[in-house]
Amino acid sequence: MAEASAVNFKEWDEANGADEVDQRPKWAGLFHRRKGHYGRYMMRLKIPNGVVTSKQTRYLASIVKSCGEDGCADITTRQNFQLRGIELKNAPGIIQGVMDHGMCSLQSGLDNVRNATGNPLAGFDPHEIIDTRPFTRAIQDYVSGGGRGNSDIANLGRKWNVCVVGGPDFYEHPDINDLAFIPALREGVVGFNILVGGFISSARAAEAIPLDAWVPASEVVEATAAVITTFRDYGHRGNRQKCRMMWLIEEMGIDKFRTEVASRMPSQSMARASEDDLIDTSVSRRSYLGVHEQKQKGLCWVGICVPGGRLQADDMQDMADLADIYGSGEIRLTVEQNFIIPNVPKEKVDSLLAEPLLQRYSPFPGKVVSGMVACTGNQFCGFAQIETKKQAFAAAEHLESILDFPNGDIRMIWTGCPNSCAPVQVADIGLMGCQVKNPSGEKGMVDGVNIFVGGTVGPGGHLKEHPEVEKVACSELLPVLEDLCIEKFGAVRKAVPSENPRHADRWKINKSAQYTKGIPKALGKATHICTSCGYIYQENQAFMTQSEDFVCPSCSAPKSKFEALRDSKDPASSRPVKEYPSNAMVTLQGAGSTVELKLISKVDISSDTRIFRFALPTESHILGLPVGQHVSIAFTDDAGTVVSRPYTPISSDDDVGYVDFCIKIYQDGAMSKKLDSLALNETMTFEGPLGNVTYTDRGQFSIYNPATTDVDVRSGVNNVVMVCGGTGITPMLQVIRQIFKDVGDTTRVTLLYANKTPSDILLKHELDSLANQHPNLQIRYTVDSAGGGQWDGLVGLVDLDMIKACLPTARNETQVLMCGPPQMLEKGIKPSLKSLGFTQSSWIEF
Repeated sequence: MAEASAVNFKEWDEANGADEVDQRPKWAGLFHRRKGHYGRYMMRLKIPNGVVTSKQTRYLASIVKSCGEDGCADITTRQNFQLRGIELKNAPGIIQGVMDHGMCSLQSGLDNVRNATGNPLAGFDPHEIIDTRPFTRAIQDYVSGGGRGNSDIANLGRKWNVCVVGGPDFYEHPDINDLAFIPALREGVVGFNILVGGFISSARAAEAIPLDAWVPASEVVEATAAVITTFRDYGHRGNRQKCRMMWLIEEMGIDKFRTEVASRMPSQSMARASEDDLIDTSVSRRSYLGVHEQKQKGLCWVGICVPGGRLQADDMQDMADLADIYGSGEIRLTVEQNFIIPNVPKEKVDSLLAEPLLQRYSPFPGKVVSGMVACTGNQFCGFAQIETKKQAFAAAEHLESILDFPNGDIRMIWTGCPNSCAPVQVADIGLMGCQVKNPSGEKGMVDGVNIFVGGTVGPGGHLKEHPEVEKVACSELLPVLEDLCIEKFGAVRKAVPSENPRHADRWKINKSAQYTKGIPKALGKATHICTSCGYIYQENQAFMTQSEDFVCPSCSAPKSKFEALRDSKDPASSRPVKEYPSNAMVTLQGAGSTVELKLISKVDISSDTRIFRFALPTESHILGLPVGQHVSIAFTDDAGTVVSRPYTPISSDDDVGYVDFCIKIYQDGAMSKKLDSLALNETMTFEGPLGNVTYTDRGQFSIYNPATTDVDVRSGVNNVVMVCGGTGITPMLQVIRQIFKDVGDTTRVTLLYANKTPSDILLKHELDSLANQHPNLQIRYTVDSAGGGQWDGLVGLVDLDMIKACLPTARNETQVLMCGPPQMLEKGIKPSLKSLGFTQSSWIEF
């Protein structure tokens, strides 16, 4: 199939039909996203107990990365990974690689057994009753035939879920599993009581019921086989709405079902359920997020929240790196779509918490984000009625910004359709996608939800089978959620709403522009352009009829970022400029060409620092300075000597008609004293663009070598590390602004900025504002002396220990930018970088 589809997928698809193209690959764990991502497949793995190593995670990250803009991954509600954007032609090599790394994707779809879930804290939980890992692994080996497939159970009546409970918190959600093992003692022997029949579907939600059976720990696999084969042999295969195992149990009766299961055990019998249940129902369910002490002395686990479970390749790479650096090379996935790094020595916890990945995915999320779960939604799933993940994140951030939650976290779960791949029935507030009448009165249907309220988890948990509030349009949802939080869960309105971070606004849409719903269709006339990435909108649907939550298919910029195409206008783009349009009014004409510009304002920002604004030739001119480059400012002194100095402006080509410079005045500085004495309307001589470094595209720097005239293009940069001192912040600010004004640029930036005293820190207000708006930007300040005032930043010179504590580790996708006094660079920064593994090819000096 891979070979046949490689030349022309569309032709192969049309020649073979959906059964061959969509259904058959599911046996290998590959799901064609025909409606949402045509020509690309999702791979569902099997990761028993959610235990994955750093090496395995790196390999999965490499798969996602190889898919380009189409690639992303999700942590699922069964402690699993799903990888998106795979082309069928590459699937054989990927499947072999998965197997080589000790993982499996076989029989993870269709009517097969799903991932075996267990306690995510297995092996290190102080409240652990039994380590679930050996049991989930053994179940996995049976179900998958050791990774080779198990044809005996490869065609059940319907999908089938199994879990093994390991502690008092019921993190495994046994109530909604077809088979659940609950730890219990019988005559001093450790074993499990059995629950059966739990499930959620579009037709019904049913809680698992006791089988009145106990098995010793040594017979968990045998009991699993007995239940599965009973379902295989007697389960219905007609009406798929009534094919889950609970329907069979109710038809046979629990006693007859138990008798049949017992007859398939090695001894052809099963003991009755033990009354010595080891679950302490008086223990409140704990949150595993945050930092917690393990039962191993001196070690901690760190639980990290991933809103909606969505990860990019770089995130997975970072997860693997942090697991190696701070833990034991192991990661745990959870059914709430989060992950855990175990075995972190206490003395390393603070350093781990300071890592950039944990600024994006927090161990200490808000009260609603912490409990947020969302299914795939209609971005990729053809069944979903609505988009879920981004919408759930935005709603959670909104609620946290206007409400306080004194009674604790709110578990808010979103599912795109009645299939409930995210179990809204167990949520405090569950939202199930549907279509509703347009509340504006206009004809047609719009996205909406049915709202479930009051589901519970843990021992004694109960499902809410029916919605409490029905058919609420998504456009009118937020006030309804506010009222539910207040009335049902004791939330209180804040006297003054806190700032909404709006991280959801930067949600990345992993889908190439060439992919549309269904088989690619003929495109309509090009009418609009995305000013963030240059994507041309040419759908047959009129652009203005798109809903307000429409986003760019290429970079996920909002609808407001689109401009109508006009023949007379060159559309602006937020990407770095490589070549200015022929009709652009550019001031700087290159090295050797100079221009006189007059001073039009001078503003003090400290006792010795000013912002100087110079007018460009006309109000329509831009400076014309590529990001990363600088200008030379010159004047002729009284002795006839030309004095010139390089400066990087703090304005950009977005600023029309003027250019700004932030300049520190030195008593013995010829240029700064000249500028300080310059009167309004007097001129200085400017030359540029100058410099050998340019930020030429997303994650790409070009470095020109004037000696050889060669250009070193460094692409695929995911992390930019900046170390600077004093006025060395100005070129850094240019790069920072460019990265974060471009919605499609996902480069992460870590800045270490050194100054003599807190009052010397230039442009701190703008830097702090940018950091507050963008989670991908982390800033650390250090000063030589705190000066006796209040200062919560670092104190000391930039050295090895400071760089090690503040900056991410060296890797191929990282570039270090540096700018500052020569002594700081040569004695502090460069030797430290070398000792930390940063090669000279990974740093750039302005």
